[in-house]
Amino acid sequence: MSKVLTVVGREYLERVRSKSFLIGTVLGPAMMAMFIVLPILVADRGGEDQRTIAVIDQSVGVRGALSDVLVEDGRKSLSLEPVAVGPGGLDAAIAEMKTMIVDGTVHSGMVVPADFVETGQVSFYNKSVSSLVVRDEVLKPALNRVLREERFARAQVPDSLFNYLSAHTEWSSIAVTAEGGEEKQDESVSIAMAFVLIMIIYIMVLIYGNHTLTAVIEEKSSRMVEIMLASISPGEMMLGKVLGIGLAGLTQFAIWASAFLLVSQRGVSVGGLTLDVGFLTPVILVSFVMFFLLGFFLYSTIYAGVGAMCNTVQDSQQFHMPLMMGLIIPMMLLSMVLRSPNAPLATALSLVPLFSPVLMFMRVCVETPPLWQIGLSWVLMGVSIWLAARAAGKLFRVGILMNGQAPTWATLGRALRS
Repeated sequence: MSKVLTVVGREYLERVRSKSFLIGTVLGPAMMAMFIVLPILVADRGGEDQRTIAVIDQSVGVRGALSDVLVEDGRKSLSLEPVAVGPGGLDAAIAEMKTMIVDGTVHSGMVVPADFVETGQVSFYNKSVSSLVVRDEVLKPALNRVLREERFARAQVPDSLFNYLSAHTEWSSIAVTAEGGEEKQDESVSIAMAFVLIMIIYIMVLIYGNHTLTAVIEEKSSRMVEIMLASISPGEMMLGKVLGIGLAGLTQFAIWASAFLLVSQRGVSVGGLTLDVGFLTPVILVSFVMFFLLGFFLYSTIYAGVGAMCNTVQDSQQFHMPLMMGLIIPMMLLSMVLRSPNAPLATALSLVPLFSPVLMFMRVCVETPPLWQIGLSWVLMGVSIWLAARAAGKLFRVGILMNGQAPTWATLGRALRS
């Protein structure tokens, strides 16, 4: 055991004393803030391009009403430019509008026919996919409102009835606690905090799992491993490396967590989003630590075994992407779990050991699943770590002193069967 602790101490100190550790500790939160906070700031400051929409209004009055609605909705980046129907008729006006779209004078164009109020028909002209986003998210809702108001006006509906029928619901979210109590809930904060914690798991597991891979390859290529194996077994050396690098990752995380607690206690708010540690219930906090540790040891053990078979970092590239897919695929499935956290497919995928650190933790943050499912995911990950350790130990014993030809998937298969 003392030999394992020696390797743990060596791996730990080598990393926490490095410049890359210091830089990563400082830039890690900055990078996550860039991916999470920057879009909020851009949206908050109205980062939309100024767009002009050409309008041929044969109904007379719709363009003005539409412009008023857009202003009322805060769509200041969108302006409407009228295109008159001259002696050449509608076809000539449409040809003029097309020319304006092609040469970039306007972003897109629309034709409102004379019977718009009766039919609701509108023609939309564009030359890019982004124009369809403007049509569906901005113009269509605004024009639907203009159509309703105009039909109410023509039907001489009293203002009192119009206001009654046009009323909107106002929602406030109240979370029900496990004891049946109530507490106010800010969904945006909860979802943002969940994504922050998942990004920490994703980045830390990926970075330090890769550190394990490169550490094994570097010592193997420098022949240092041959000296170390004179006094320690391959299994002890692999365990020491995984534990030492894992402790370095935990140290970095502890620094980030302390900084986050300090910032949240000061009530820092970015783009209307306030950092709130109240989101970290005991279940979420314990689940985060467990999924972080289990995810790290699962991937690091696999990376260590693969690294032992490789002679250079370039040799490992063919194995790197398949291993990363275990983390990339669940990140792609987060929206599905967010919409239906307790659906059968989401439940089944969250129990897959390689996916659990991301998907099961997202379920815990969004709508805490039954505790037996969380416990089962931990058990399955623990069993997977044990199986991965046995397989990695075999790869370590076979490959750590193997040099020469670059390994392949067939080589790994033969080593595991030996």
